[in-house]
Amino acid sequence: MIRRLMKYDVKKMLGFIPYIYAITLLLAVITRIINIGKDIQVFSIIGSVFSSLVYSAIASVLINTFITILAVFIKSFYKDESYLTHTLPVKKEQLLISKYLSALIVVLLSVAVCVASLLIMLYSDTFFSTVKALLAATIAGFNISGGLFITIIVLIVFFQICTLMSMAFTAVVKANTYNTKRVSRGVMWFIAYYFGAMITALLLMAVALAIGGNISELLAEQMSQGGFMTVMLVGMGAYAAFSVAFYFLCNHMFKKGVNVD
Repeated sequence: MIRRLMKYDVKKMLGFIPYIYAITLLLAVITRIINIGKDIQVFSIIGSVFSSLVYSAIASVLINTFITILAVFIKSFYKDESYLTHTLPVKKEQLLISKYLSALIVVLLSVAVCVASLLIMLYSDTFFSTVKALLAATIAGFNISGGLFITIIVLIVFFQICTLMSMAFTAVVKANTYNTKRVSRGVMWFIAYYFGAMITALLLMAVALAIGGNISELLAEQMSQGGFMTVMLVGMGAYAAFSVAFYFLCNHMFKKGVNVD
């Protein structure tokens, strides 16, 4: 049943976003072609314009993905469509899990399209040489491979996405326990959750550094290898824990019942 729910949810969450995907990729391809003649001034100017359009399209993909996911979540559980949703022969946990997994799939797909667009537009030997140089400069002084560093960063970003999604859904569910000002209350709860999580993460990092005798490095310009790895791993673990904690909080409130419009 989860697979059926997810198939429906993914389709609803994607909505018109695939058209934005297509436009973004097309703009990236056009920009790539134009930049072949970037040594000619007119092509350089046109290429700059199209590059700006690609960055705008990427921003549009991310923003519309977030808005569409929340809109589907709200419509399915709290608007007219909710009367059908809540009569389905499934548990509330299954409805919520479907929304979470579907949202994660759509977000990751959007991120993949954005990364692909950037690679199409910027791909060159010079580009990768610059990236390698920046990576080498970032991890200089630390006994860590570039592959491990990238893996940790990717995991941190992934868990941050999961945390933000959990916070957003939890804020929506919390806001809909009220009868009025649901949108503003939802925004306020999301902000409260976000800053609460950030402060908690910083405190955990400070505690971990203190235990390792590296507390002075929290605000230092350069960290030791031990302090660096502590901050990275504690940050990753904190976001992973936050994503799970907010899911259970959301599920707890959701099972109490919904206040349908």
